Amino acid sequence: MKIKKVVFIGCLLGLISTMPVLQTMAISYGSGTYGSCQYNSCSLTITTNGTITINVTPAAGGACSTQSDNVSVLTDDPSGFTLSVANSNTNTALLNGTAAINSTTATQASPVALIANQWGYRVDGIDSFGAGPTSAQTNVSPDSILFAGVPASNYTPDTIASTSGPADPAVSTYVWYGVCTDTTVASGTYTTQITYTAITN
Repeated sequence: MKIKKVVFIGCLLGLISTMPVLQTMAISYGSGTYGSCQYNSCSLTITTNGTITINVTPAAGGACSTQSDNVSVLTDDPSGFTLSVANSNTNTALLNGTAAINSTTATQASPVALIANQWGYRVDGIDSFGAGPTSAQTNVSPDSILFAGVPASNYTPDTIASTSGPADPAVSTYVWYGVCTDTTVASGTYTTQITYTAITN
């Protein structure tokens, strides 16, 4: 039997004055014997940077910060892999008790610039995201960098990377997260969970 999926679950958390933090942990993956893969040679693994902290200091006109997560997938499967991202919950807001920073409702096909009190993700160069910043940004004014909302768990995940052949050495995908806030948002820790899923093709 070909075992073909690895799920990686993490926590996105934010402190207003703050830090959204994306934290991920690996889940072990079994092995199989199939095709040209034998004795665990076609296992599939996902790794990330671990905890990602995004500090945002609210400003009257809105302030935005971004940070990336390096999601790496390693497999010798000759058919390659597909990597997707989704929220682990049906509520996609960053939550702090009853307070919330809502996800943008934009999609990967039609991303938009974030406005105050929104968060989202992007992967440079795929679908309609276009080029983006090559380094993290802290407390900048909202601008034209485009983001999409991470799909809720009851929707189809967004594909963020794929290969048509083995990924060895590992293939890295930089997933950027952005958070924008203004002074109407209370300081505190805002959280949600994110799921990365890699499936062999």
